[in-house]
Amino acid sequence: MQIHFHKPDSNEWKKKLKHPMVVCFLVAFGLNLFVEAMSRCSLFGAFGYLFTNPLVFLYNTVIIAATLSITLLFRKRTFAMTFVSLLWVIIGITDFILLQFRTTPFTAIDILMIKSAIEIWQYYLNSFHLILIGAGLVLLILGLVFLWRKTKKITGKIAFYKVLAFSAITFLSSLLLTEAGLKTNLLAANFGNLADAFHEYGLPYCFVNSVINTGIDKPKHYSPDVVNQIVNAVEEGVVVQPSDIIPTNKPDTLPTATPTPTATPTPTPTVVPEAANPYPNIIMVQLESFFDPAHIKGITFTSDPVPNYRNLVNNYSSGYLNVPSVGAGTANTEFEIITGMNLDFFGPGEYPYKTILQEMTCESVNFNLKTLDYTTHAIHNNTGTFYDRNKIFSQLGFDTFTSVEYMNNVEHTPLGWAKDDILVGEIDKALKDTDGQDFVYTISVQGHGSYPSEPILKNPEIDLTLPSNLSSDLYYPLLYYVNQIHEMDDFIAHLMDYVDSLSEDTVLIMYGDHLPGFKLEATDLDNESLFQTQYVMYSNFAMDTIHKDLESYQLYSYVLERLGISVGLIPKLHQTQQDSEVYLDELKILEYDMLYGDLDCYGGVNPNVATDLQMGIDPITINNVQLIPVNDTEDQNICIVTGDNFTPYSKICVNGSYVTTTFQDSHTLTASDVTLSSGDQVTVVQSGTDMVVLSSTEPWIQD
Repeated sequence: MQIHFHKPDSNEWKKKLKHPMVVCFLVAFGLNLFVEAMSRCSLFGAFGYLFTNPLVFLYNTVIIAATLSITLLFRKRTFAMTFVSLLWVIIGITDFILLQFRTTPFTAIDILMIKSAIEIWQYYLNSFHLILIGAGLVLLILGLVFLWRKTKKITGKIAFYKVLAFSAITFLSSLLLTEAGLKTNLLAANFGNLADAFHEYGLPYCFVNSVINTGIDKPKHYSPDVVNQIVNAVEEGVVVQPSDIIPTNKPDTLPTATPTPTATPTPTPTVVPEAANPYPNIIMVQLESFFDPAHIKGITFTSDPVPNYRNLVNNYSSGYLNVPSVGAGTANTEFEIITGMNLDFFGPGEYPYKTILQEMTCESVNFNLKTLDYTTHAIHNNTGTFYDRNKIFSQLGFDTFTSVEYMNNVEHTPLGWAKDDILVGEIDKALKDTDGQDFVYTISVQGHGSYPSEPILKNPEIDLTLPSNLSSDLYYPLLYYVNQIHEMDDFIAHLMDYVDSLSEDTVLIMYGDHLPGFKLEATDLDNESLFQTQYVMYSNFAMDTIHKDLESYQLYSYVLERLGISVGLIPKLHQTQQDSEVYLDELKILEYDMLYGDLDCYGGVNPNVATDLQMGIDPITINNVQLIPVNDTEDQNICIVTGDNFTPYSKICVNGSYVTTTFQDSHTLTASDVTLSSGDQVTVVQSGTDMVVLSSTEPWIQD
């Protein structure tokens, strides 16, 4: 008896491997390995992820395969699959590049932030980088065109129903696997730490999640009755019990009682016992990328980089501030500070400045203080359109916004960022602009990255020594950073002296928006957190010294509480409900109701009306326009515009068109080759390099 062994047919296996559906999964596997290598900045890290988290890795492969499966519906399959694959490659490379400048991974919201990114590209990229990017884009486009022309169409009858069924199955599988992953805690819908989430759950899932998961999910027990219970509790100062939000007899259902209408809250502020006036001026300063570098374990300095700030932390009310980002994300810390809302309830990586606040107002420290007749000001020594602040600050209730386009005599760092000492004079203008109390929210920029990897400081005032566990590559970036924040510390001292000189009671709150984007681990810091900065409170009147750690969304409510002020639903919730077991549930319900729900907390009507935001404090005006002939000719003239409060960002416009403008001083602008006819209109426009008009003077009309 002979036993015959069947020899595998290699051609048969090759055919199977070339089957479009098999190719789809093989390509997805390779792409997943690539993007994870980019996300971890390490090929070994990607393989480690594959073997330590195989289920999550395969799940992410299914997600990519689902996107690739659509390409099988096209006759030019090779081109379509290459195109979709390139999109994943671009996502991976973009994530890798962003991680070199910040610690926050690439999310869908970054695509909406492209305009803001373009505004600051010169601080991160040099000419060589731009040439590489340009050459890469050109080669990519040429390659796609070449591939399109060379790719042959699938001939013959395509089994369309099979391909469609395969695509549907992969998408359905990804949805079912997502649901299973969420139920078994292999995945999470919301991320407290975006960087950790990308490493734990994979780039494909996290990126797709950032595309579809925006805003605040409707809370399970959201209803008018529950909202009313929360509002009544915070108004009365009663701690809400879990049974008030989640009925103990029916844990999965909502209360069925007929809801009662909620009236718009009427604040009853208390008088500040420590201040001479009922309400003091409030100045908040958000210090860009500011933290005490002495928190880095083992680092030493030739002198203290932040002696003034250290004195404040040690001798005045202060504490750690848990912020929502590290290395970037200024606008998100800003959002939490101004609104008192917890960003964790929003989609991963979301910037509310770019989403919900584009279309509606939001309860904020500004709207709440307006009920006490405060005037509210924003000041930022950077461009006014960055993060769309020129629009969003109206939605947040600011009365005025002074951006760098309205400032004169601005000094700059070697990297081109405005230095912060200019802000003292701008704060003074805001306070002197009104007779009543003011809230001044100031955003600094001097400490902004990217930090140079070369020695660009000529005689740095402070030198440092790194501990052995840190890479020597950090020396020059840290050296630059430390010397910049030393100047910021001098600005802090200047601002304290200014507050002391005021006759009006004033409280000053300062805090860092996030840690700088260095390659540091939490274990490199003595507080072992990359998401903690510090805040301090200073005043020109007596206040008790209290050291307390806070979430950034609690800060302004805490400040108001210290001043004896209780206005607005969000501050009252923070002031009365922190001992409640459902404190964060209450906060989420109120946030949802205010931004996405039925406004039951306000009786159905939003009381927060967008302000008519005034750009700058001092009005920019034209007093006269003169044409002076050049060499006694009439066809060439120098146009001289005289007026008040011009800045280097002032531009002359004739009949709505820009002319090349030279800034002479705050009262004089000039332009060459200008001709004017009777009835022509001359205006002076304030705009940055993006040419977006922030404000314009009344027209001067030629006789």
